[in-house]
Amino acid sequence: MNYNYLLKHSHLFPAVVGISYQQFLCLFDKFMPALRRAEKAKAWQFERLRLPGGGRKSKLASDKQKLFFILFYYKNYPTYGLAQVLFQLDETNLYRWKEFLAVVLQTCISYQLQLPTVKIKTLAGMLEICPALRECIIDATERPIQRPKDNQVQAHYYSGKKKDHTIKNQVIVSSRGNKILAVSSLVEGKLHDKKLLELDGTMILAPPKAKILGDLGYQGAGEINPLVRFVTHLKKPHSSELSTIDKTTNKVISSIRVRVEHPLAYLKHFAILRHQFRGAISKAQAPFVTLACMYNFTRNYH
Repeated sequence: MNYNYLLKHSHLFPAVVGISYQQFLCLFDKFMPALRRAEKAKAWQFERLRLPGGGRKSKLASDKQKLFFILFYYKNYPTYGLAQVLFQLDETNLYRWKEFLAVVLQTCISYQLQLPTVKIKTLAGMLEICPALRECIIDATERPIQRPKDNQVQAHYYSGKKKDHTIKNQVIVSSRGNKILAVSSLVEGKLHDKKLLELDGTMILAPPKAKILGDLGYQGAGEINPLVRFVTHLKKPHSSELSTIDKTTNKVISSIRVRVEHPLAYLKHFAILRHQFRGAISKAQAPFVTLACMYNFTRNYH
């Protein structure tokens, strides 16, 4: 990969790594200190035969090249064979760099998904709430995985709706500013959206009288937290049609709920979340969380 050529044509950065060159530089300011700490911890993790910095020099010589590598991997999700040709590293080194830099990247921007909470006095004692959830939109998204080898695991992850083996994450987005407020844990794709919301537990932190907007998959979700108002589309009655007023109401709800689609579209812009995930299922959560943090980070640097 000719990194120097890309620097001369910085307008190509979004097509190659998913963010603009200016956003890349702003992210690099956060990435470099985290990289230094991670390298120092790794250098003295085991007993050494030589001082840090000895031996052959890496193909990823500069810190910017290291950030470029992990962003390129997330954006394009190449096979190790293709990445070997592009970066002139063998597959073992590619895997080690990918694992190491993925942790560094997530560490440096993980603060973007930290929901501040406050404690208020109630008759029942102390109640912890999150003011950011006062007005938000919620939705879930599926992505495919490789078919597991174990038959029981296959059945667990098979989604009849998608006709594929899938996994699912739920995102909560602010109704103003389209900031991702929270990401759920990873579950099987066939799990119902309402059940995932219940298992996630984030709605328990919503303040009283909060307004939560979701699609028809979240009908009845108000039972999870009776203190909040959960708004969904009006469902067409059996053997009849919605009234004109109900249709207008649904259009208004859709015009607001569509804001959750913008962050999801940004996430699926990265091939690692759009194409079939090739790694272990246990490692599929980290890229989703990292790119959700990336979305929030880039909202400040258009």
